[in-house]
Amino acid sequence: MAIGEASNIVRWYAYAGCLAVVPFVVAGFRLPWYGTAVVLGAALAAWALLLTLVRPTAAAVPLPAVWVAAGLLTVYGTGALLLHGTVSAGAVAAGGYGWALLVAALSHQRRLRAATRTTAARGMATRASA
Repeated sequence: MAIGEASNIVRWYAYAGCLAVVPFVVAGFRLPWYGTAVVLGAALAAWALLLTLVRPTAAAVPLPAVWVAAGLLTVYGTGALLLHGTVSAGAVAAGGYGWALLVAALSHQRRLRAATRTTAARGMATRASA
């Protein structure tokens, strides 16, 4: 069972989410070398997860963990921006990435269900014709 590629709008959300993490990475360069390494590693992992959700895959991504991470990041980032009224690199990165992750996870879940239904229908048709 192969999961297809996401629509153009979902891919643009994912790309915007990847760009939202850039201020956090730039702020990380003011840290000692080990802090910079951790920030870069976290950003690369975030980009890989988000881009995995929108590309065609042969296996499903564990969505419960993605939903929890996306929910927490969205609430933290959006809440920080709304409550404090100031823009910080962490709030922009968390909010932007969280919203993009929610959109990508929803798209991935819908494409996974469609692929599962298609595979099940093919199996039923094969058994019926035999």
